[in-house]
Amino acid sequence: MQLMPETAATLGVEDPFDPEQNIVGGARYLRLLLDRFNDDLALTLAAYNAGPGRVEIYGGIPPFRETQDYVATILGRLPRTIAAQPPGP
Repeated sequence: MQLMPETAATLGVEDPFDPEQNIVGGARYLRLLLDRFNDDLALTLAAYNAGPGRVEIYGGIPPFRETQDYVATILGRLPRTIAAQPPGP
C-alpha cells in the first residue's frame, strides 16, 4: 500500500517497508476513508489516490485524470456485485 509519511505516522506505521505494518496500516486507512465517505467505494478510492480533502473540496471524484483513471481501473477489476453496491446507511 502507498502511505504518505504523515498518514503512516498517524496510523502508527513505524516502518512502511515492513509488509505487515504496511498492509495493516493501509487497511486501517481504507476503513477510515470508507467511514468518512459513508462506504462509497468510488469516493474512498478517489480519496486514497488524491487525498480526502480534495474529494471534499470537489464534492466527488476530483477532475484529475490520474484519479479518475485509478478509480475506474480499480472498480473495473472488482466483481460487479462489489463495485455496484450502494453506500451503506
